[in-house]
Amino acid sequence: MLHPDLGATLGGERFLSEIRTTARVQHPHILPLLDSGDADGLLYYVMPLVTGETLRARLERERQLPIADAVRIAREVVSALDYAHRQHVIHRDIKPEHILLHDGSALVADFGIALAVQAAGGQRMTQTGLSLGTPQYMSPEQAMGQRTIDARSDVYALGAVT
Repeated sequence: MLHPDLGATLGGERFLSEIRTTARVQHPHILPLLDSGDADGLLYYVMPLVTGETLRARLERERQLPIADAVRIAREVVSALDYAHRQHVIHRDIKPEHILLHDGSALVADFGIALAVQAAGGQRMTQTGLSLGTPQYMSPEQAMGQRTIDARSDVYALGAVT
């Protein structure tokens, strides 16, 4: 569910339209978006249940990954980012909590949700002071609130994660 205050700021139809656009991004290392809608004024989106763990959970358990595992995970996330960026979709919130480890592979979760929020909100996002992203992983231009964020911000965030 999208937080009700955010949903009210964005407007349901615009958000759902943007979600449908980002749902077209299909890649083996991107968790797909299955459905979205409005239930009594609450905006929602549905993704498959993934068994496994987040990269954050694995890092908390192991503290440091073997180099081969870290390189493999980074390579799979880069593959997902490259594909999405070629579709003109930027994640805007790459962090260990959005990298799921499932059946020996990395899956990037919440792909396109931040973009849909940004696109739906437009000028209203800036006026309300809502920030998208996680400060520890944000590129400098994203942290400074620049309006145009491109693929380099996702690459920066993945570098911080790695």
